[in-house]
Amino acid sequence: MPIGKNEKGLTLLERFIPDGLSHAATAFVESLKINSISEKLARGRPVVVKRRNIYGERAADLINFYFRLADIPIRFLSNVRDWRRWEAGCFQMLNGDRFRASVIDKQTVRLDKLPGQSLWDHMKQGTLAQRMLEAAGREYRHAHQFWRDEVGAPWSHADASTTNVIYDDKTNRARLIDFEIVHEKSWPATARHANDLLVFLVDMVETVPARQWLPFAISFLKTYADREVITELKGSLLSRKDSHWSGGMFVRISPRARR
Repeated sequence: MPIGKNEKGLTLLERFIPDGLSHAATAFVESLKINSISEKLARGRPVVVKRRNIYGERAADLINFYFRLADIPIRFLSNVRDWRRWEAGCFQMLNGDRFRASVIDKQTVRLDKLPGQSLWDHMKQGTLAQRMLEAAGREYRHAHQFWRDEVGAPWSHADASTTNVIYDDKTNRARLIDFEIVHEKSWPATARHANDLLVFLVDMVETVPARQWLPFAISFLKTYADREVITELKGSLLSRKDSHWSGGMFVRISPRARR
């Protein structure tokens, strides 16, 4: 039986999210345009420019209303000022050793373009390798140790998909991008961190060949190496009821939804 499918032919994603919620959520979010993203050169440096569209705040509020109804514990940062501060601040916090982020006007942030490719692209190309999963595990462990005063707790991504992990083969370093979604503040850090791991792993289920998924997942978790968070992840998986994910814990937002 292929990894990720049960005896009824349901994927892991379909089993975790009640009644096809993931497909409905993705379709809904993709119908709304929140940010526009472009690439350009600024003083000879390649940069990514993210601009909140004119109706982006209202669209984000609509999405958040949907998430509350569906009991999904993540939120788009609908307030443009909060989003600008969080997007630039998280990028600088995680990547400021070599790269820069700045707010350039009321609607826009500018981020240095990171070298490399996303792990999503590597999956699609069939070039995903164990060293990349290990680099991602190291980066998430590193990122989860940062404290954020805004939430009064350690940081979490809340959209920890492979699209948001950029791997640079030259340095064997994975870096994180795309910070416009946050977890509910009421969630304890261990649960939020476990959710990040879950999102990352489930993202690979339907794309990575079955024979590779388990070794890749083990490499990622071994390198992450936080026993408390991994125990939380296991407990969450075991506590699902009637083969559905309790409380709508996970939903993957397509990268197209942010355009």
